Amino acid sequence: MKNITKFLMAFLCLGVLFTACNKDNIDYDELIRQQQEAIKKEKARQDSLYKDQAPLLLEYAKQNFKDDAGQANYVVDDSTKIIYQVLNPGDKTSYTYKAQLGNGGYVITSPSVTINFKGQLLNGTVFDQSKEGTPSNYSNLSPAINKYGGAWYYAFIPKVISQDGRELKFNGLTTSGLVKGSKIRFVAPSYLGFDEKEFKDGSEKITVPKNTPVAYTIEITTISTGSN
Repeated sequence: MKNITKFLMAFLCLGVLFTACNKDNIDYDELIRQQQEAIKKEKARQDSLYKDQAPLLLEYAKQNFKDDAGQANYVVDDSTKIIYQVLNPGDKTSYTYKAQLGNGGYVITSPSVTINFKGQLLNGTVFDQSKEGTPSNYSNLSPAINKYGGAWYYAFIPKVISQDGRELKFNGLTTSGLVKGSKIRFVAPSYLGFDEKEFKDGSEKITVPKNTPVAYTIEITTISTGSN
């Protein structure tokens, strides 16, 4: 599970850095030790949650992710442990994901999207969804990822981006990422969803308890370069 914390670990490290930078004298050895301890602690927490949730995720996929013949049809992503089924790969020529160089390395440039989506608990209860006939619009996908968690990030982005003469690995679920016409459904561990927070802001006024795995279906109707 070495790649599973990359998206979330940045927030831990920023917290440690912020604390350190507010001190007059910075002990960099201590700072590194704190970062390493924070990462170790977070990984242990996620591993413990996944151990408990893995059977639930797999059973949900077996019951809900099937082909036209009614046979189980899904992929367990080794890196994130998200279980998913691509219902439509979409038009791969409609959008190309790009990355830009930031202080910590390359980061994905967030697209603008309109989507139809549905979020469910593992018992099938819908807690949030777009209005029928009215896709949800995000001029920048980042707020949606912040709202719904890291699973959305991994669902949207490609595995690898070829850019600047390099193969940039981002560990997305699919080769090209979600593009126009793509439709995917997936179920994710709680720490890639709402994690330790309750979610009460969905369209259906259903409370998602903390540490609860969730499932989504997402269909992309349009995608283009996002706004800053």
